[in-house]
Amino acid sequence: MLHSRADAPASGADSKGERQMIAAAHRTEEFNYAIRNLARAAEARERAGRQVIYLNIGDPQIYGFRPPEALVEAVARALRDRFTGYASSKGLREAREAIAHKATQLGTPTDPEEVLITSGASEAADLLLTALVNQGEEVLLPAPGYPLYPAILNKLGAVAKFYRLHEEIGWQPVIEEIERAITSRTRALVLINPSNPTGAVIPDEQVARIIELAVRHRLLVIADEVYRELCFDAAPTPASTLAAEMNAPLVTLESLSKTHIIPGWRVGWMRFTSSGKMAELINAVLRLAGGRLCAPTPTQYAIVPALTGDHGFQHQFIAELRRRRDLTLERVRAIDALSCTVPDSAFYVMIKVRDMGGRTDEQFVLDMLEATDVLVVHGSGFGTDPAEGYFRLVYLPDEKVLHTVFNRLERFLQQAP
Repeated sequence: MLHSRADAPASGADSKGERQMIAAAHRTEEFNYAIRNLARAAEARERAGRQVIYLNIGDPQIYGFRPPEALVEAVARALRDRFTGYASSKGLREAREAIAHKATQLGTPTDPEEVLITSGASEAADLLLTALVNQGEEVLLPAPGYPLYPAILNKLGAVAKFYRLHEEIGWQPVIEEIERAITSRTRALVLINPSNPTGAVIPDEQVARIIELAVRHRLLVIADEVYRELCFDAAPTPASTLAAEMNAPLVTLESLSKTHIIPGWRVGWMRFTSSGKMAELINAVLRLAGGRLCAPTPTQYAIVPALTGDHGFQHQFIAELRRRRDLTLERVRAIDALSCTVPDSAFYVMIKVRDMGGRTDEQFVLDMLEATDVLVVHGSGFGTDPAEGYFRLVYLPDEKVLHTVFNRLERFLQQAP
């Protein structure tokens, strides 16, 4: 029997007049991103009138760093000239040519058709893993490592398996441990080099061994190299260069967000090395990319000047980061309750608390926020054991702010049970 509109229950209510609840998909329940999740606690502090120092997110612009003027002008010119329509789902041709040329110069012969521009490296990771893994299949991830990878895998119903990075050997992996983690369901291995959250750099010879291991087990290597150009000493050889020599299938994820100080512009890409060995995967990625039409068009005009222009600003940026890193190390070493290894890149340091008073690392971080109004991220948010006592601190602020942070932290630790 058909009912008239007048007979239908009111919107948002069932036949008994009770409000209907729209349930969320189960796949969202395990999508946890620790870097952002803790911000809710900090925002509650701010609503109560407190001023929080945010050291949880690596956004250089928050701390006064600005992008090169050439990039700003390129995007402004694109906007003025109304180059704001849809681009190819692969990205602007001239931008992909610049990316391919840069990769080729670095030792990885690359065709522009082997490049896909994305809305940051985060979208690249999401598109790639969505195209690659089926429910129940496994991907090997470093621990500690970037928490977006397990979040994406959990959303997909896939399994994140971890290989450990050991602080006692400079946050390096052990090849034998990686191999023991491989099963018949393993599809890929993620290599984050330089590391977020530790700032460690894996030497070329170790990376080559990891790629050889992946070749033996027919695994895809996903090389996250977002911080490769922010090393305090020599940058590692791109993993794609090592993979090309072995004809190994590898996908590189890169971004301008941190290296060129434009995180909110969402400019990233993936590059396919030994693409003939993953034609089906590439086609699947391109189908998914077509569904979201394209990455933002105006900001793609920053890619050519970023990759072909003067890099003097980057040397200045790294020099300033080194000063702030060294101050951070000095302050950590002066506090008996803390320790850390020296980061070789980026602007993060993993700090270990010797005694958390029986608390988990997350509870320690929340208690620290309550006492100091300083927000950092607990180590288990990156995959360490909650009892080990690590937290990641962003050392982007200037000297005055960093001294304030460590003065407060030192008082908190002295008062802690």
